[in-house]
Amino acid sequence: MIKKIIFSLCIILTCSPAYSGEKEHRALARELIKITDGDTVMEKMKDQLSMVFEQLTLQMNIQQADKPKLDKFTARFQAILKDDMAWDKIENQYIDLYTTVFTEEDIKGLVGFYNSELGKKVTEKMPELMQQSMVVAREHMQTVVPKLEELTEEMRKEFVPQEDNAVEPTP
Repeated sequence: MIKKIIFSLCIILTCSPAYSGEKEHRALARELIKITDGDTVMEKMKDQLSMVFEQLTLQMNIQQADKPKLDKFTARFQAILKDDMAWDKIENQYIDLYTTVFTEEDIKGLVGFYNSELGKKVTEKMPELMQQSMVVAREHMQTVVPKLEELTEEMRKEFVPQEDNAVEPTP
């Protein structure tokens, strides 16, 4: 019986530092997410989805008489966003991502960087940089997509047998 108690205590004592380390790792990840405004990601997504929903409703040319119906759908849409896209519903998943990708030491370094003046500037300027990067990528894709379409059309002609329209199938 004493051996079981000693064994159990050994297990508890050896696991305790690992658990403590995991808690620290997760706490650091939470801090990193906070100082980089990562916790606002869902709010930004909700804003984007709301804009898409608004554009969709504008394209439907909904008549004024149907506005009460639209208001009901809009309320349902907003409720879904509020309930299903709340930060507290996915926060642990984001923390899991950070703790999987970055070691505790990595996160300590990142927290130090993002707490510096340069890190704060990066956090402030990153949304603008990303938006402008998307514009550049979109413009570049306008020249790439036609080339890819031409290539896939050539491949289709090369590999997919063409039907011979001159030969009539026999009944």
